[in-house]
Amino acid sequence: MPDEDGAAESVGTTSVFPPPPIVWHAFTEANVLWSRIFDAELEKAGEKDAWFAMPHEARKSKQDALLSAVVREHGDIALPTVDLHELTPPNVQWIEEDGGYQLFGQRWPIPDVAPSLEQLGIPRMFPQPLQDRNEALQKLLRTLLHTYFMLTSDLLRPIQPYDVWVPQATTEASGAPSTAATTDETPLANATASEANGNGAFGVWTTSTRIKDRLKHMEMSVINFQFILNQLRPIQNSATLEHVLDEQIERRRRQTRLLRAKSASIREAMHHISL
Repeated sequence: MPDEDGAAESVGTTSVFPPPPIVWHAFTEANVLWSRIFDAELEKAGEKDAWFAMPHEARKSKQDALLSAVVREHGDIALPTVDLHELTPPNVQWIEEDGGYQLFGQRWPIPDVAPSLEQLGIPRMFPQPLQDRNEALQKLLRTLLHTYFMLTSDLLRPIQPYDVWVPQATTEASGAPSTAATTDETPLANATASEANGNGAFGVWTTSTRIKDRLKHMEMSVINFQFILNQLRPIQNSATLEHVLDEQIERRRRQTRLLRAKSASIREAMHHISL
């Protein structure tokens, strides 16, 4: 049976997102209830500020002493084993003064600021200002699909280690190729460079980077696509909220019509009975 601690450590080191801090295990329903009771007892005793300034051992002893009285009043209840100071909510004023807060290893600024593509170092692939987001999304989707098909065509080609001819300068005195034309990495390509070119020009054959370029282009297209989608989310939320409200209004109107029709039928039945 695998070690649980080892498994947890493995997940923590291999996961893309860092695991939550261990303090979250203390946020149980019972501990949260104890925290509320303890806050009320501290307020009643007027020792809340002094309790926060105490060291851990003294703070835990004070906590047990105050809660023991509550336990004696309400029967045999086990005291919390955690320091309820860990369940204290963060100070909002400090967060606002600091301009942000840390959450699971990431810093979230206040107010929330979305960086632009230029700040992220990503080339913009749509006009600015953006007038029609739907049209821009369709163009980016077509660009992504076209690049994908071109990448598929490149991958289906036969393997060509050296498929791009790069001309090299020659020395004017002897007409021999310069030292820059010969490299240790491609000796065969350099030895047959003049013959392969067919016109006596010196150069080297090198590997094409079009596959890497197409992959990079696809990555940039996806980032631009996601950037526009993030701009559409507030608009989508507003439209969804309007749709939900319209459905609620229509449902209430339908229920009102049914109720009025039922009331009319009951009144008509009572009228016939009275006759």
